[in-house]
Amino acid sequence: MLVIDDERIVCRAFEKELGDQGYKVDSANDGNAAIELVKKKEYDLIFIDFVLPGKDGIQVCKEIKAINKNAKMIFMTGNIDIDPIFKEMEFIDAGGRTYQLYKPFIEGELLEIAQKALQE
Repeated sequence: MLVIDDERIVCRAFEKELGDQGYKVDSANDGNAAIELVKKKEYDLIFIDFVLPGKDGIQVCKEIKAINKNAKMIFMTGNIDIDPIFKEMEFIDAGGRTYQLYKPFIEGELLEIAQKALQE
């Protein structure tokens, strides 16, 4: 599992909640670092923040899909200034999943979404 978010505290939340359930969680703080990880390792599930330094989450999703077309990618954002429905549709068009996470997360939400996505 990979989480891509420029906020280290968000990455740690994933590492803690999902790691405590036995999942191996890697993290990247920007799109370029994430792309490099995906080139080296195949991930089943990838959580991508929309707002990232350099490339936005949609561009990162497109690049990851070109490398690993089987990865399930989940959109997440803490930015309420963007039109979430438009961005969600753009993310889906890029190969992402319809699930989305809005920050701040609700306790147990990360595990619930991860399990649901992996069961598909």
